Amino acid sequence: MTRSSANWSAHPGGYDALHCERHVWPSDSPHGIPSLLPQTFDLPPNLRLLPYRSRLDRLDPTRDRCHFYLDDYRFESTWTRLDIGARHVAGYFATLTPDFSLYPDWPLAGQIWNTYRARWLGRYWQAGGLPVIPTVNWSDTSSTSYCSSSRSHSWTPSPPRNRCPMLARPTTGLLEQRMAVLPDRLAHHRRIALQPLCPAAEGVIAVFDRWRSAP
Repeated sequence: MTRSSANWSAHPGGYDALHCERHVWPSDSPHGIPSLLPQTFDLPPNLRLLPYRSRLDRLDPTRDRCHFYLDDYRFESTWTRLDIGARHVAGYFATLTPDFSLYPDWPLAGQIWNTYRARWLGRYWQAGGLPVIPTVNWSDTSSTSYCSSSRSHSWTPSPPRNRCPMLARPTTGLLEQRMAVLPDRLAHHRRIALQPLCPAAEGVIAVFDRWRSAP
C-alpha cells in the first residue's frame, strides 16, 4: 500500500495477483495449502472427460467433466482470470482441479506453489457451488508431504494421465497418496491395475475408454 491508496476508486489491474487478499481458505497444511470441502455426489453413467476450454455449446452438463491434462499455458487463465475460468468450468457436470506441473528437478518452492494454486482454485470453485474432483499429482516421494495435505476421504480423486511413461512411478505415487488420503472412490483414465491400490474403497471407476478430445 502507498499513501495514495486511499484515493483509489478501484483496485488497479494485478493488484492481488497472488489472491492472498481475495480469499485465504482454511487449511490444515503447514504450507497453508487450502483444504477442499468434502463432497459426495453420484457420477453419472457414460461419463466423458473433456479438456478445459472445450466449446460450451457442445458440452453435456449431465455427464461431461472438465480436465486439465494439458500444457500448463493452456489453463493458466484459470489463475490469472478467475471469473472467466469459473464461468467456463461451470458449464460441465463437474470439474477436476488444475493439473499444474510438478517435476522432481524443479525448486521445491515452485512445486508447493503449483500445488497451492491447484487446491486454491478447487476451493474457489467449490465456493461457487461446483462439484470438484481433485487431481492427484506428485513429482517424487518427498512431494507426498504437501501433495496429500488438506484432503478429505470423501473425495473422488483423479490420477494424472501420462505424467510419466514408466508405470512404476505413477503407480507408486498413487499408492502413497491413497494411503495418505484413503478416498471413498477413485476415478482413473489409464489402463493400469488400480484395484489393489484401493482395497477398502467403494470402487475404482475406470473411465479411460471415454476419453475425449476437444469437440
